[in-house]
Amino acid sequence: MSTRSLPVLFFSLGGEMLYILDQRLKAQKIPPDRALKVILDIVGRMLEDKCIKEIFRAQQVFSKRALKNIFEQLAQSSIMKLNKTAMDKLYDLMIMAVKYQVLISKSGREVLLSTLNHLDAIRGFVALSPPHVAMVDKACRTFKDFFESQSSAQLMHLRHYLLLLFQDTNKKVSIFLKNNSQLPSGRFVIPVGGPLPYAGEAPGVIRYLNRVGSYTEESFIRAHCYELAEGAGSLDVHGDRVTKLGCNMYGADTAESSVTETVSKQVPVEGYSFVKDELDLLQRLLMPRPLSEGNTFKLKLFLDDPDEDLERLPSQDVLHLNPTVKGKAQLQMIMNDLISLETENGIVCNLYLQ
Repeated sequence: MSTRSLPVLFFSLGGEMLYILDQRLKAQKIPPDRALKVILDIVGRMLEDKCIKEIFRAQQVFSKRALKNIFEQLAQSSIMKLNKTAMDKLYDLMIMAVKYQVLISKSGREVLLSTLNHLDAIRGFVALSPPHVAMVDKACRTFKDFFESQSSAQLMHLRHYLLLLFQDTNKKVSIFLKNNSQLPSGRFVIPVGGPLPYAGEAPGVIRYLNRVGSYTEESFIRAHCYELAEGAGSLDVHGDRVTKLGCNMYGADTAESSVTETVSKQVPVEGYSFVKDELDLLQRLLMPRPLSEGNTFKLKLFLDDPDEDLERLPSQDVLHLNPTVKGKAQLQMIMNDLISLETENGIVCNLYLQ
């Protein structure tokens, strides 16, 4: 199933990128026509026929570097421009959001439904452009045809592969940290209890099968509460996805439902301020360039993005400090005294400073 995982990655990561950009465009009061053009440019490039054809070709997932390059190109395909630092942090945020959704999904089918939630949201972003809506609908139909024949076991294999792909990515995100969904180490907290997979049984019974094919049952007390699934969820173009995974957690309407209800009903939440706190890190978005430089604008997402304006200053106006030069010279003197230090065991310890 690793050969079928690329559409899930592509649409889920693309949806998360658009969630963040759409929120910041609105927060910075960018003129609606310019904001819409940014979204339409990215969606148009993302869902063009040749791209969709390549995404749905059965193949191994691209390397992490190649996958990141795809989204760098998508983000730069509009009139909005991002610097490298902002793009790196934006991509980390996208990856961690999708990792969380895959990790707490109850089944492989829920991973597909989460992906379709992203596509449904993208359709909402481009609702004023019928050609772009048609592109989203076509992508949904292709997605359904691509996965509809897969068994539950194959879809669970897909989920496991995605978790394997994400396992070494543990960036800390304040949304998850403040919601107690993530540890300070960057690892997620898996919720217990809650909704069950479709057609799944609540824990509480152990069945023992004997050699003749009959079985006996033994009950035990459940430590957590479980809820039966509302339904299997639809893969149709405009179907009911059932799950909240994959919804926009940066919007006021879905912030609580897509995070708090999915994580744990025992976690206290104070409004959706934790979402605003995360987005406040995406600082100073969209500063228009002078008209003489064209119709593009720069997007500064984070507070600690490097100030590229310094690069245009004369060299005599910029003071470059290298705090390691003196310290390295002193350290070299100490190391020289230790180059031929004989230990208690008579072993010569040769040390070198690179």
